[in-house]
Amino acid sequence: MTVRTFVSAVGVILALLLTAVAVPAAWADTNVVKEDGFVRMAAALGNDPGFQERLAAAAAGTFESSVSLPEPVRNLAAGAIKDAASGMQSWSDYPQAWEETARNSHRLNFGTIKAEEAQSSTALQLDIAPLVRLIRDHFASSTGIRLDVPEQSVVTLGQPAQRQVIERVSAFVPLWWMAAVGAVLSALLALAAARRRAVVLIFLGLGGLALAAVWTTTADIAVRAAENLSSGNSVAELFKEEFLASARSGFGEWIAASIWASGGMLALGVIAWLLTGRGRSRSADRSGTGR
Repeated sequence: MTVRTFVSAVGVILALLLTAVAVPAAWADTNVVKEDGFVRMAAALGNDPGFQERLAAAAAGTFESSVSLPEPVRNLAAGAIKDAASGMQSWSDYPQAWEETARNSHRLNFGTIKAEEAQSSTALQLDIAPLVRLIRDHFASSTGIRLDVPEQSVVTLGQPAQRQVIERVSAFVPLWWMAAVGAVLSALLALAAARRRAVVLIFLGLGGLALAAVWTTTADIAVRAAENLSSGNSVAELFKEEFLASARSGFGEWIAASIWASGGMLALGVIAWLLTGRGRSRSADRSGTGR
């Protein structure tokens, strides 16, 4: 093995290893750690009928338990709570309240809101206060009675260990670009050092397809492991299940894109290899004829 071949092989291996880290980290940074990405992914949960129903019931129950009502108003409140529990998702201002819920929850879990401002800093949290305020506003518009509700209405989503994982992930994944730059430089080094660049493209394409299979398997294992962690709350469990399904689907789109990119690189490498082989064969034939 020549030095150029060795350097090229090392470049290919480094490019694939760094890509294996960069792609999942980039996805997590874009769709989980960054607030807008988290809200986009959580938006689908707000459209799920089963999740809407349980979330509305939880918000209605929180509203009922958080306000002190005089006896004459109890019947009115009972009707408003029943309407909210059964049809809050049909209200025109529900999507905005759900988006605010997702944003507040992201800030609680990813540190935008300081720990001392949260009711608990030891577990993942879902702040449904915007939905509770939504019920309050509808109750006020129908009765003329405006009630005070808590600034935060937190539903615990997990255990302390799960929050620690989130904190580590949120500190690490924004650095994905360093791995991505390293992968690109390693691939360029491999191409520059290679005697036959087509072979490098072929190995990069095959390696990319192998990484897609690894990502798929790893994502499935991670989702199953997360599903086995109980939070002890029915709303939190449903949120977890739906969010994990949304996350798995979103990452699956990135995996599909990587398959197309790797397949294209493999095809380009094979075409270049065939063309190069034909060119060498013609050169060999001409030199033989000249003799």
